[in-house]
Amino acid sequence: MNEAQAAFTDEELTAYLDGEADAELRSRVELVLTTDAALAQRLQTLDLPVAALRDVFSAAALGAPQMPEGLIPASRPARAPLRLVAGMAMAFGLGVLSTYMLQPGPQPQTAPGWKAVVASYQSLYITDTVANGSQPAEVTAEVLDGFSSRQGVDLSPAQTVEGLEFKRAQLLGFKGKPLLQMAYLGPDGVPVAFCIIRSSGADKAMQSEVLAGMAAASWVSDGIGYLVIGGQDQSFVDGVAADLQGKLG
Repeated sequence: MNEAQAAFTDEELTAYLDGEADAELRSRVELVLTTDAALAQRLQTLDLPVAALRDVFSAAALGAPQMPEGLIPASRPARAPLRLVAGMAMAFGLGVLSTYMLQPGPQPQTAPGWKAVVASYQSLYITDTVANGSQPAEVTAEVLDGFSSRQGVDLSPAQTVEGLEFKRAQLLGFKGKPLLQMAYLGPDGVPVAFCIIRSSGADKAMQSEVLAGMAAASWVSDGIGYLVIGGQDQSFVDGVAADLQGKLG
């Protein structure tokens, strides 16, 4: 880690990714990003669901300390393309395993913020996930009314958004806090989500960002955090966010 990167803690970079960094920190990060590609890579790493990845590739899951069977090179001849793929997979697996095993002990982990977790979840969505998930109106009303009554925000206007087909609302959770997800089908079948969670931060104006490779826009108002995410069309997502912000006040 170079001197410029060492100037930032994981907590500061996570706050930057989540749009919760103050103006001074945001300016410092963006200044370094103009000259330090390694910082962009570090940010990308923090944007991943690190804890989940560690679980998947943990020593226990891989059968450490014994070499996992799936990582032992096959002795029988293989065609060149297959051998190449197997070699790449083995190198990846060994890299993850060696990184895990060479760590001197339990390391402090920076938990991803709610927006990073939502983005990881949203990245699993495909057109069919949303297109085949229409919800009866009475169920939608029950979900929205339940969340609205507890959080003090009326979300019923968010069912109608220009350019989106509303499909369903579902109650999720993040660190013990209710998190509501409203799912839409966008142009060309692009899944779009509108997520709402109680926030302890100060009000923040809407900002555009990229999370897990998807266009996103977020803001905080009256103790509620809002996030619109889906696809790669930033101008479209910004327009949807502005529409929703206007509807919800």
